Amino acid sequence: MRNSSFLQPHEMEHQKSFARRARTWRIVFVALFIAVVSILLFTLSQNEPSYQGKRLSQWIRGLEYENPTDEQRVALLAMGEAAVKKLISLLEERDSALKRKFVAYSRHHADIHNRFIAPRYVVPESVYQAQAATALGEVGPTASRAIPALTAAATNKDILLSLRAKAALMKIRQESVAPLLVMLKETNFTNWGRAAYLAKYLGANAEPVVPLLVKSLQSTNADVRELAADALGGIAKNPELVVPALLDCLDDPDAGVRRSAIDSLRKFKTAKEQFVPKFLQCLSDTDNNVWLGAAFGLEKILSKDEKKTLLVPVLVKSLNSRVEVIRENAALFLKRIDSEAATKTRPPN
Repeated sequence: MRNSSFLQPHEMEHQKSFARRARTWRIVFVALFIAVVSILLFTLSQNEPSYQGKRLSQWIRGLEYENPTDEQRVALLAMGEAAVKKLISLLEERDSALKRKFVAYSRHHADIHNRFIAPRYVVPESVYQAQAATALGEVGPTASRAIPALTAAATNKDILLSLRAKAALMKIRQESVAPLLVMLKETNFTNWGRAAYLAKYLGANAEPVVPLLVKSLQSTNADVRELAADALGGIAKNPELVVPALLDCLDDPDAGVRRSAIDSLRKFKTAKEQFVPKFLQCLSDTDNNVWLGAAFGLEKILSKDEKKTLLVPVLVKSLNSRVEVIRENAALFLKRIDSEAATKTRPPN
């Protein structure tokens, strides 16, 4: 009698064939999807305003994470009403059911996410909506026609998109930040975290709350300290008060606080001489996230000559880190920054 717990050869072959067909159809599905998206993106790009040879979508890239730079502000204002019209369209746009399924599928399949979502071949709606909301807020009162679309976005389930939209509304309406002063006064307030994010997204408009956020860096709650450090970088004002407080955070016992402090200090370019030595010390950190923050920061801030004299020697030391991923990252940075130094040194086996 056949043992039913084991598959027979023809059954195994059938299962293999089915698996091959499933993989083939998945690849076909992804290829067709990408082709359709590419065509749509090309068509949409023809209707975009541009400035100095860059399309609007290129100018607002990254605004789901960061506040606009001076260069982005100039570009948005220069594109004027055409930009506002397109940004409202982006804010109201919704992904197709097919694209939503693909995005949802990618969340549980790293290979698909890294191949299509991470390099932005496929951009989820929450990303370009957050970018549009941030850009509209930067345009200011002249983008008042966007208020209805931003009001709708402010109720979105995606909390970061919602707060981006609320910050934009406050900028366009030129509302006072007095309510934030009340909410940020006590760190045990239920919505303190949301208030801190909102302050970050308001940028320079939230300057009055800076002293409260600096005070919050002394909280016993690591999450509060991390959020406060992050928000101070978004506002990027009052360096005489903020920079010393953030420098102290580089010695915080919590790695998340240290990383947020690094990212925020980078926004205070005039304080470069103060934080570069501390960033170099952070390359001795055993937390990879902190190490990466310092390495990326130094790579961006230092001149070519400074990288060779200051950064390269510390990267060489990192090749001996007891943390494998840091050793690997140090080798990658060395190869990118100084290929000659990279060939002369080899990470230990």
